Amino acid sequence: MIEPNTFDAIVLGTGLPESILAASIAAAGKTVLHLDAYEGYLSPWASPSFSTLSSFASSGGCLPKASFSAEEELTFSPEEIEYKILEVKDAPALYSHVKVSPAHDESSLGRLNRYSLDLAGPKVVFCAGPLVDALVSAQADHHVRFKGVEASFIWRDGQMTAVPASRSDVFRDKTLSLADKRFLMRFFKLVADYTDSEGGTSGELAAENLDRPFVEFLRRQQLPTLIREIILYAIALVDDDQEQVSDVASLVSTKDGLQALALYLASASRFPDAPGAFLYPMYGHGDLPQAFCRCAAVRGALYVLRMPVVSLLLDKESGDCKGVQIASGQVLHSEKVIASPTFCVEQPATSESTPTTTSSAVDAEEDAHLRSSDVPSTSSERHETGGDSTKVARCLCITDQSFQPGLSTVMVIFPPNSLHGRKSKVVRALQLGSAADVCPDGKYIVQFSVKCSDATEAEETLQAAKDALFRVDDSEDDLESEKPKLLWSIFFIQDVSNPLQAIRGLKMSVMPDGTIDYRSMMKYTETIFHELFPEKEFFPKLPATSTSDEGEGDAVADGIDGL
Repeated sequence: MIEPNTFDAIVLGTGLPESILAASIAAAGKTVLHLDAYEGYLSPWASPSFSTLSSFASSGGCLPKASFSAEEELTFSPEEIEYKILEVKDAPALYSHVKVSPAHDESSLGRLNRYSLDLAGPKVVFCAGPLVDALVSAQADHHVRFKGVEASFIWRDGQMTAVPASRSDVFRDKTLSLADKRFLMRFFKLVADYTDSEGGTSGELAAENLDRPFVEFLRRQQLPTLIREIILYAIALVDDDQEQVSDVASLVSTKDGLQALALYLASASRFPDAPGAFLYPMYGHGDLPQAFCRCAAVRGALYVLRMPVVSLLLDKESGDCKGVQIASGQVLHSEKVIASPTFCVEQPATSESTPTTTSSAVDAEEDAHLRSSDVPSTSSERHETGGDSTKVARCLCITDQSFQPGLSTVMVIFPPNSLHGRKSKVVRALQLGSAADVCPDGKYIVQFSVKCSDATEAEETLQAAKDALFRVDDSEDDLESEKPKLLWSIFFIQDVSNPLQAIRGLKMSVMPDGTIDYRSMMKYTETIFHELFPEKEFFPKLPATSTSDEGEGDAVADGIDGL
């Protein structure tokens, strides 16, 4: 029996957005119950072990739940019958087209219990981004250690070109021509001037020009194609082709592009020990939800794992959310419920009562506000916060060596039309080694992703990226190659669309998106918080103490390993 049985908010699922919301609501002084049907913080944001991922693959893409058996048959008391009952089920088809290319010799993979494999990979954390700010404000930064991404590269014409993280990197770079260095230096100065003036500049950066496409602005600067690609896809991290546009909605504005560049430059200089603009959490991204959950628990949030939710309870008159029923039969009360997208809630029939229809209209309006207030970047982020359908293909690989000798944690961007077959999508790859504590010594994990609408095309695109980086067999030609050998891989397609909010008081969280960072997720999560608690501040700063007033981000800086 869970006591008390009434809370300001009930959170279902321990994915990263749900965990951040639980921590932020608890930090606002509200009571929180956090429920999860899985063991060990398993979610689409988790970093499961090799054996758990194997179970995921053998089931066709289902996350294994903890077993639960009620001691007695579930019954409803007279009090419970006062509510309208909506059944809660597992969301269908979050993952599809799961394919494993097994190792010829499993012993070649080393110690299998040393692997942590990100379901949402590849993803990185901006040093000066909103996720780090939330970790610091929540005081969750003490619970996470990071590995700095040592280098970023862009792939063009069959070779990699280093992406500079700062003006000093431009000077040191040996792959860029002197003319390209001058172009980049001049452009970095332009971005710095824009940032210093807080957007109040004139001329090329006058307000009336900021809404024009960013790629047009870059062309007017007479930047070479390679430099434009570095800026667009490796620094601003744009998701869609900006040069050959099939959908004008995918064009990034000059304002958004400059803000993305400003974030990159600020991130590159935030932590002295970080080698660039990006961080990767040690042990995998699955450690991030746990850090926020610990902070929520310290602030009084109650945690119950391995406890399925079977029903959502609505007021019969208004159609508003009033709580949930869990598998033990107990009813738990709250007018604010946040659910992971792994849950599927039966939608109320709008014909039964006018109040239910009204509730749907109100929350549809709120959802439109959530979409409009999301991070303005590419079309993917707009889809991911609405009811539209989009997908991302991911591939996790294990190799026997680094594709950049001497470097372990490395990101590679494949711009549109840079791969064999002129693939039109942006492909991203992130290599991780044992220095990030995600695999055994001498082995590497390489994560790939690409946005997609067609499974066959997505698999072909990622195969082209793998062919560019790896050798896949022991033929004579491959044996002479210096490329890493691909030992094992898993390919799957993940649904990114999220259901529209149709019940007042119920907020659905988000799946991992097709971007490589966390800006859109953080913006959406903060907006949900303000929709539920408009009078409260999202992660209010705590009063300075003798142990916490040495400087924001000190714990993050101290927790950057291996630099």
